[in-house]
Amino acid sequence: MTRQRGATLIEVLITLLILKVGLLGVLATQLQALRLASEATQRTTVVALSRDILQQLRFYQQPVATHNYQVSGALNAVNCSAAAPCQHYNSKQFLIRHWQQQWLADQGYGLLLQPAFCLHQQQGKLQLEASWQARVQPLSVAHSSCQAGAGRGLFHLGLPE
Repeated sequence: MTRQRGATLIEVLITLLILKVGLLGVLATQLQALRLASEATQRTTVVALSRDILQQLRFYQQPVATHNYQVSGALNAVNCSAAAPCQHYNSKQFLIRHWQQQWLADQGYGLLLQPAFCLHQQQGKLQLEASWQARVQPLSVAHSSCQAGAGRGLFHLGLPE
């Protein structure tokens, strides 16, 4: 009887099975990395937007005033121009509306799903809370508050007096 050379069909199938399991592991790792990169991009976007508005609103702080803004839908437009400049309170609202348009625009910060920003000013301290849909849920319900929920990211930032 002569010895056979080469691989049998069973050896080839076992090799292919091991190769497929390894490739599935690599694919799962790649998908996890992609998801984490997306979450990091969303968090970076929220941090940039939050720092931007807090730095701009620092000028408008009043030591004893208390203001609360919940920014999740479109705010009313404030008409400010060179001919009719804004008053102090209108300037603040104009600034917040302009800032809101940045993260509602598809071309600007369209990475955030269902974003909600809440600004609180109390006794000279300005705080911001931001919430967004971190993962796409199959039956996601519109969420308009700044609180964390199922699949939502939360960011809290405050400036001292």
